[in-house]
Amino acid sequence: MLCSSAWAKTFFLKACFACVFLLYLLTHVPSLFASATEQIRIITTNDLHSYLKPIYYRYLDDIKPWGGVSREGDYVNKARIEGKIGGMAYVASMIKKLKAEKPGKNLVFDAGDTWHGGGITFFDKGVAMVKVMNAIGYDAMVPGNWEFFYKKDHFLDLIDSANFPVIAYNLTDREWEEPVLDQYIIRKVGKLKVAVVGYTYPWTALTSAIAGSAKWYKYGIKEDEARALIADIRKNEDPDLLVFISHGGFGLDQKFARRVDGIDVLLSGHTHDEVLDPVVWNDTLVFQGGAHGKYVVSLDLEIKDKKIDDFEYRLNKVMQRRIDPDPEVSKLIEEAYQPHESELSKTIGSSEVLMQRRDFWQSTVGNLITDAMREIQKTDIAFFPAWRFGASVLPGKITKEDIYNVIPTEGRISTFSMRGKEIKNLIENILSSVVNRDPYTRVGGDMIRFSGMKIICDLVKPAGKRVLKITIGGEEFDSQKVYTVASAHTRFQNNPLFGATHVKDTGKLIAEELIAYIEKQSVVKTTRDDRIKVLAFE
Repeated sequence: MLCSSAWAKTFFLKACFACVFLLYLLTHVPSLFASATEQIRIITTNDLHSYLKPIYYRYLDDIKPWGGVSREGDYVNKARIEGKIGGMAYVASMIKKLKAEKPGKNLVFDAGDTWHGGGITFFDKGVAMVKVMNAIGYDAMVPGNWEFFYKKDHFLDLIDSANFPVIAYNLTDREWEEPVLDQYIIRKVGKLKVAVVGYTYPWTALTSAIAGSAKWYKYGIKEDEARALIADIRKNEDPDLLVFISHGGFGLDQKFARRVDGIDVLLSGHTHDEVLDPVVWNDTLVFQGGAHGKYVVSLDLEIKDKKIDDFEYRLNKVMQRRIDPDPEVSKLIEEAYQPHESELSKTIGSSEVLMQRRDFWQSTVGNLITDAMREIQKTDIAFFPAWRFGASVLPGKITKEDIYNVIPTEGRISTFSMRGKEIKNLIENILSSVVNRDPYTRVGGDMIRFSGMKIICDLVKPAGKRVLKITIGGEEFDSQKVYTVASAHTRFQNNPLFGATHVKDTGKLIAEELIAYIEKQSVVKTTRDDRIKVLAFE
């Protein structure tokens, strides 16, 4: 009995000790009983537009996009104080700094519109930008719509010269009905397995129609294909994290994230939105980092059990006066500019006003281009696209590079004729595109730039009835009257919907014609004016 009692006592004490020890392990050593949290930093750029050198460009708080008066004076003063922004040598330094803070736990992505846009691309066709990205060490990119402004062979040559994969699941060869690029890649970061899917701009066939990309490739939103691809990746690759790199536009990408399950992170491009905090739709983090190298985005993630447990997001401003340029990339930029420096730096005139491309309804640069085109061609009206890239030029001298920075293409001026009712139909069609509530149906950038007419529109009205009044040459338009039109980089003259006649390719490059126009004028005084009035925003 004594032995049994002693044994029981000993057993009881051991059991108590075991329980206490187990409780200690559960409360102090949870890693033995739960999966560990892994960290990764995703570093991103988008819409760099080949601005190799720093530029003046408006930040978000300097724009009232729906037609209000922009604070130009404030902007000019701020720009002069703060200096230029972006420039790939400075972007490179920022990326290297961000990588060094998390060694071995980084991925660097770009969301497209990267190899075309800056004045240098008028000459080197994106070659220098690829070399710069190779030096920085990007892990992947998607092509934006502007990559397809190059001819097919050159586009593919640029991809071949890249030391990183260029991916897109929604890009199909028109002849062979096969994917043109890898649809996704897998990367290991520490213990994490990351799947990365590419998504190019679905309406590229329209926005890059002048370059002929629709002849080679098919695009599209392709939700069902995305769902099938994600399911396949989840099943066969079993990633810890699934990332979409998209050039869809911030509005489109948000809708896409709401409708397509299984995406953890969606890096957006195309619309140049400066997203201060990511939005979350359907458990997907969606964000975009401005344009032109103004920012480099860093997204720090904590991953647990194949889920995002926590995140920290930063828009890291790239300012010439606050960071040293990377010497390797600086050398590459110098080499790219050396054959063209004398031409690009030539002064062609001066401006009394801030020359800027962005503003939703009209801009000083847009007005300058269309006014010049109309005067040169002696037409009633002139049109030019409202591209969302373009460096601002402060009051003072204007160089050739300034002009190539806003028109970096070999686009030619066309002239044609349209009846009044077809012009009204055209304006209604464009309004429906740029302000449509459904982001899947928005094609293009800001409102078309025009000269020679004034319009009053009300966006509260239904589509097709938003244009309240049009005057052309100071007189109310006549629906049956035929008006002459000059245009560049538009597809109106080839669209039966708008009934253009007497179409003529002048053979004159719009960039060169604008340079000659400024040289003749000597001093540019263009301003925003009353050529468009939008009642809904007054």
